[in-house]
Amino acid sequence: MRHTITAGFISVLLGLFPLNPVQAAWDAPTLSLMSQGLDAFWGGFLQRLGVKYTYPVVHTHKGAEMTPCGLAMIAHYCSQTNTIHLNMTQMNKLASRIGDSAAYFSLAHEYGHSVQRHLGMLDKNLPVVVLELQADCLAGVFFSATKQLGLLEPGDIEEGVIMATMTGDNHYEDPSHHGTSKQRAKAFLSGLRNPTACFQ
Repeated sequence: MRHTITAGFISVLLGLFPLNPVQAAWDAPTLSLMSQGLDAFWGGFLQRLGVKYTYPVVHTHKGAEMTPCGLAMIAHYCSQTNTIHLNMTQMNKLASRIGDSAAYFSLAHEYGHSVQRHLGMLDKNLPVVVLELQADCLAGVFFSATKQLGLLEPGDIEEGVIMATMTGDNHYEDPSHHGTSKQRAKAFLSGLRNPTACFQ
């Protein structure tokens, strides 16, 4: 996905769109295409489980933004409104400095939280680190789906691993601890290799 993504991903999942290449600049059309792909993938997954999926609404901004769930700095999911908030300035920086799959990882991770909401995981008072690592794992599941469709390019998985690693922290005693760099990279790769690992 580093240089191009294709509407073929959406066409396979939805059966709606023609196979036309789309430039993978981190812009509104690319964000829309990736969001549709995530909607289709997780919508189909949850439908098979008998769960009705309400697609999260993705809001974009160019700086920090206050949401009903708090301040959104880079990428943020608000469970109260089932919305994802993306700082497009930061997404562009990630895409240019690491590769576009680093930004795709961020979006896929936030979609993972929406999946958790639909499965009732957010109502179980689980530690933040457990939920964050599971969302990393679910991002890996989505990357696995794109790999099976032949849409990953050399370096895409590595970009996802780099992004997962960069977002790790060592603040073990902080209630908002998201997991160490090693834990987050491992969770992402676990979902990539074995989707069922996210629910074990």
